[in-house]
Amino acid sequence: MDASGQSQDPRRAGARILDTAEGVLIVLRGCTLNQAFVEIVQTAKAHNVSTLSLADALVALAQNQASQHGEDAAFVAARAAWGHLVDRSRSGRGVRFDDEDDAVPGA
Repeated sequence: MDASGQSQDPRRAGARILDTAEGVLIVLRGCTLNQAFVEIVQTAKAHNVSTLSLADALVALAQNQASQHGEDAAFVAARAAWGHLVDRSRSGRGVRFDDEDDAVPGA
């Protein structure tokens, strides 16, 4: 474990980012956990990027961290697939993403 109490196991970190990305899609689309997972995997395949890098990019997009990812292929794919949903949520449609763990409804 690191100083923050989180595991440094890369598999655990990957699972956490995928879980978070699935949560973002559940909030944005109102879909099921399985539907969110399938959408992330299919979108990654369609854009020829890894599933975990796309999940990470989706979370960054939801957190408005575009400047940190620039023109990264996974971030470009996330923006193309879900950017309109994130933008709509930011324009007052009822969701605010505060940190990597939470989407706050009605904010």
